[in-house]
Amino acid sequence: MHGSAGLGAVLLLAAGCGGGATAMPAEEAVEHHELVAEELLAAADSVRPLSWERRSQEIIEPGAEDCRYQPGVWEADEPLYPEPGQGMDWEPWRAALDPVLEEHGFEALGREQSSGGDLWLEAEGPHGSRLLVHADGVMRLTDVLVDADPCEGATLGL
Repeated sequence: MHGSAGLGAVLLLAAGCGGGATAMPAEEAVEHHELVAEELLAAADSVRPLSWERRSQEIIEPGAEDCRYQPGVWEADEPLYPEPGQGMDWEPWRAALDPVLEEHGFEALGREQSSGGDLWLEAEGPHGSRLLVHADGVMRLTDVLVDADPCEGATLGL
């Protein structure tokens, strides 16, 4: 769990659409969120070392007037808790991730949410961003409002 692959795993920060969010300058968005992801990944590693693979670093809807950037989705090689029936104890994850989130202007991870068998925590951040941490070993950082004209990956250097 080293390098950008490990960083990607922790960066499962899902960005949300915050009303009235201010846009982040396009030239700062990628570098800033690389740092956030790297720190989140290191914090997650302190709870349970996993290998993370990054995917889906992109402009969510190219050409959109409300330009949103998804820094990435990181998938771990195993669920956060691999033993069936073990249950999900989010406290170690909160203790590790919340200080990093706070340092970067995010709220603390919220209450557990569920849909079907999927369990996750979510935190809202600056510029409309959100981080989602799923029990199945997926983290998503998304919905970062960026000042990019045109609204496309090349404007962010992707």
